[in-house]
Amino acid sequence: MTGMAELSLEGLISRARSLGFQAEVMVVDVNTYELSWEKMSYYGLTYREVGYGVRVIDDQRRLGFAYGNSLTEDLLEMAVRSARAGRPDPHNALPSPEPVTPLEGAYDPALEEPYEVVRGLVNEVLSSRPGNLNIIMTRGWGGTSRVRVVSTEGVDVQQQTSFVGLAASANYLSEGYVGPEVYEFVDSRTVKGISAEALVKELHEKVSMTSSRRREDLRGRPVLLTPKAVNELLFPLLNHAVSLENVHRGKSPLRPGEDLGSKVSVTDDPRLPGGTWSRAFDGEGLPTRAVNVMASGVFRTALSNTYWSARAGAENTHSSWRTYMTLPAISATYMVVEAPPLSDVGDAVVVDQVEGVHTSNFDTGEFSVTASVAWDGKGGLREFVLSGDLRSLLRGVAGAAGERRRYGRVVSAPLLVQGLRVSS
Repeated sequence: MTGMAELSLEGLISRARSLGFQAEVMVVDVNTYELSWEKMSYYGLTYREVGYGVRVIDDQRRLGFAYGNSLTEDLLEMAVRSARAGRPDPHNALPSPEPVTPLEGAYDPALEEPYEVVRGLVNEVLSSRPGNLNIIMTRGWGGTSRVRVVSTEGVDVQQQTSFVGLAASANYLSEGYVGPEVYEFVDSRTVKGISAEALVKELHEKVSMTSSRRREDLRGRPVLLTPKAVNELLFPLLNHAVSLENVHRGKSPLRPGEDLGSKVSVTDDPRLPGGTWSRAFDGEGLPTRAVNVMASGVFRTALSNTYWSARAGAENTHSSWRTYMTLPAISATYMVVEAPPLSDVGDAVVVDQVEGVHTSNFDTGEFSVTASVAWDGKGGLREFVLSGDLRSLLRGVAGAAGERRRYGRVVSAPLLVQGLRVSS
């Protein structure tokens, strides 16, 4: 069977079936153009990535996987060999097909050739430098993506999307003072959904807030997490905690059905309009849908995929997340966070940017991060340490203050949190 001969998707699926295997192929075809400006120089990059991930399961329920940049007999052979070296697992199975509803507004043909769009966005940032705004770096990107999942079980779905993004970092620079580096980014499925002017305005506002900074005893004061800080701190901790794999293995600080005594509700919305990560189907080709993860502090539903829903005896929420180079894992797409509205945040310390979340103990939810960009009603604040755990963070949310917006992988208003430890 070994050979480098190219196969069609249908040919590989047929060949795997004839060998007695369930088989699935994920195909990814991404075209991207990037343009960066840093240290007074431009750097451009154009690339195309085409990849195939082949997953097979034999009659003993042994799993095999291989990936490559060409769909060949060798690729199937590697997947088959890895299956034969594995152990039987009764929960290994490929899903049956379900109807998929396409996403609306997920593709902008203008991004098939994104060069002028990306250059225009980058140059607009560089030409707009109000006051003492010192642009350190800016980067724009755009392109298209095509994903298809085909299997022996009848799954055959595909999606064509586009994407465009813009990022920049800046600080306040004057004679005798250098402010902290503030990073911002925006992204969209369409050219109309992105604004360099809005990015520069937000950068300027935050850089101005940190045009001078002081050190102060902040113990006991509540913290107002901006949507960016919610994305940087809450999303990774909660995403780990609500994975059915981690819940089932005892590696989550949360338990389904548990009332945390919190006012927070969280929905995972994989079909969020305009979201660059929004998707019509998950990593196994199953239709996505909104999942009520947490309602008024009660952990309702753990996110799952085919394997872990079978192993844990739970509902499959179609939350498989993967690339062609990986087996299906579990992840939220967009966490929509809701809390009661607040009109007054008192003497809250605004935290906009945190560092060190990767050092957290995700199994217990404990974290200790540096708040590198923060301020209060009197002006900018020096870096301080913010620590606590996921349960106390959720329990401490008193409400939401201000406008709700999408930032990264969350949709949230600024969240007022009480009870976190703040140390200078």
